Amino acid sequence: MNHKKANAFRVACTLSLVLAGFSIGAQAEGVLDYKLALAEDGQTYQVWMRPSYTPLPDINLSGQVTIKVPHSARFQAVQVESAVKGSNWIEASRINAPVEDSTSDYISFSFVSPQGDEVNGAYKWQAGKEKLVFSFQNAKGCIEPIAIMPNDDPFNTSQNSSNTNPGNHFTNLGWGDVNKNHFRSVYGEVLRCPTGQ
Repeated sequence: MNHKKANAFRVACTLSLVLAGFSIGAQAEGVLDYKLALAEDGQTYQVWMRPSYTPLPDINLSGQVTIKVPHSARFQAVQVESAVKGSNWIEASRINAPVEDSTSDYISFSFVSPQGDEVNGAYKWQAGKEKLVFSFQNAKGCIEPIAIMPNDDPFNTSQNSSNTNPGNHFTNLGWGDVNKNHFRSVYGEVLRCPTGQ
């Protein structure tokens, strides 16, 4: 009797682990969408993010957002400010006028993962809810067009002319395999500068 119970328990545990593996594999697909918006002041660009489901545990490991701006604008990101306590977003790299699109510059922002007690749940992600993540301005004011680089951008390849990785990226332990990119897509409207600028 005990032998049968032990075998049944082992089978149940194995089945649970297999199902958990399938669940994690499914969750490792894209989860997080990015949006670029213009604040009411007409000068501050805001990066919003929206997950398709709540991560558990909510531990963020890495992230990157790449914006695409006109090369002729000589865009200079200033006043880069995180809206999430303990998470510091910085301009990490910049490629001007690559051959894939010589009319554009690509600016990538990355975050330094929160440390200590703030690492767990710093972003407080909730399924379907937008969160303001960070903001920045252009030294010369609002310009257009400006957008988060789309997935199908010609520069967004692993073998681009600059040998860089400009792809939008985010990983969170609660969204599955941390070796996968949990960024999914870009959403939102085309930005327009206020009239008169």
